[in-house]
Amino acid sequence: MDIFDWIFIISDFIFFISMIVSLLLMANKKMKTVLIVGVILAVLILPIIAILINYIMIGKDLRLILYLILILLYLVAEFLLDRVFKIDFRSKLSTHIPYIILEWAAAFSFLYGAIVLDKVIGWIIAVPFWAFIGALIYYLIKQRKANKK
Repeated sequence: MDIFDWIFIISDFIFFISMIVSLLLMANKKMKTVLIVGVILAVLILPIIAILINYIMIGKDLRLILYLILILLYLVAEFLLDRVFKIDFRSKLSTHIPYIILEWAAAFSFLYGAIVLDKVIGWIIAVPFWAFIGALIYYLIKQRKANKK
């Protein structure tokens, strides 16, 4: 594994930890702090672009390049919708569902990308991936309870 593979793995951890923290903060109504996590995700665009360029130049596996494109699409969409245009796309299903699909495509791309690079590290990355799913379930349960009140 070269330096760009390690940058991918580190970005992987940062992505999942950021998503977990974001969901836990939203579940506990700490919306101003969630904005900090958004900055972290926006900064992830830079290493992902560097990795993508490197992987294209050295001719890495096409799957990894496709995974990186999906990840980059999600990070750019998140940045543009939340930070630049400040569009409330989460309130309407017609705009939120495509966003969720892109978000999960990025999450699975991070997971599968890590597995392609190194099986052991990939399965280690599965731990924060499952924690992300757990945090999402926690958030949905808290949101449902709040809506019942």
